[in-house]
Amino acid sequence: MSAKYSQFNLDGKLLELHAFSVNTRRDLHQIPEASGQEFKTTAYCQALMTELGYALTTYEGFTGFIADLTIDENLGRVAFRADMDALEMDDMTENDYRSQHEGRSHNCGHDTHMAIILTTAKYLSENKDSLKHNVRFVFQMAEEDMRVPGASKMVELGCMNGVSEVYALHNDAALEYGMVKINNGIMSSYGSAWTLDVHGVSAHGSTPQKGLDAIREASRIIMDMDYIVAKRTNPFSPAVFGCGMFNGGSIPNAIPDHAQARGTIRAMDAETDQILKDSFDSIVKESEIRGFKTTMECEGYPAVINHPEAYQRVVDAARETVPTDRLDPNGNPMTGSEDFSLMVNAAENQKGAMFFLGSGNKEAGICNYLHANPYYVDDDFLLIGAQLFIRIACS
Repeated sequence: MSAKYSQFNLDGKLLELHAFSVNTRRDLHQIPEASGQEFKTTAYCQALMTELGYALTTYEGFTGFIADLTIDENLGRVAFRADMDALEMDDMTENDYRSQHEGRSHNCGHDTHMAIILTTAKYLSENKDSLKHNVRFVFQMAEEDMRVPGASKMVELGCMNGVSEVYALHNDAALEYGMVKINNGIMSSYGSAWTLDVHGVSAHGSTPQKGLDAIREASRIIMDMDYIVAKRTNPFSPAVFGCGMFNGGSIPNAIPDHAQARGTIRAMDAETDQILKDSFDSIVKESEIRGFKTTMECEGYPAVINHPEAYQRVVDAARETVPTDRLDPNGNPMTGSEDFSLMVNAAENQKGAMFFLGSGNKEAGICNYLHANPYYVDDDFLLIGAQLFIRIACS
């Protein structure tokens, strides 16, 4: 057993699940799957939850599912979310349990989220007498790719029906193991992924006047978006516009008739988010006046806004579990976005909260950011996450 646990207040019965939590995480780490394609992952989690005695609800045509433990129909139901998908990138770690799926890896640590949920579920199934709520575990598909139905589809299918409060955590290996960071209010940004398509007119490179240059027009639009952030949004309200992909043209000596760019926008309040989205419409109209056929599609999530009561429940659980210097109750929200917001918004009175849990260990050289490659975590943090969820379910 890790000596590091001496500074944490962990239940003795939970400590007995250390090997289970680590082995579960490493099993899942080897079978990462893309958003909406989590077939092996789902089968693994369903088999364990069935073995533990949970009642499963599956959704035909989708990999996400829920697992319920009901102790008293008169009690409310608290839910815990774990996202299951992986990133479309190679696993560059040198672990003996590295990804077996080429071009897929859990470099956002969703394998750890599932391991924490499964460990929590095992503990609660063996200690039902300590529960103060009925419990639901939500195994969510497709959190990473905004183009694939994830939380939105699961909410539509009923994953939040009857849920009085909902919680989720996200590991962060840039924080020391067991560090809890949460904010009373906004926890993640309003975030959307956009796709810009510009169709012009092709012409020989020697006669540019006969064409409409799609690459030049797309470049102009991207520069205009930087202007929107700089001059149209409130400087006291953060806004981010980013372009991560740009493709256009097919040969070097022709005016390109098509260009596509993809990226994201992020904001910390609804008004700024709307300013950014409204700017797409005006930019497209201006491009069409110039003679181009232009579209700009945008899909995204609202911000995760922690409910005051749910926030306090997390803080109270953390104070019982981690040392004082490992709790930041006024942590800055992340500029990344999370579709967990849709589950919070669907809970009774929008009672829900999300927090970050440190999975790093500087002494061991583990201090990488999310989506880094290679991506390492300190497996000892798993029981700390489970203990936090257990305290919420049992209080």
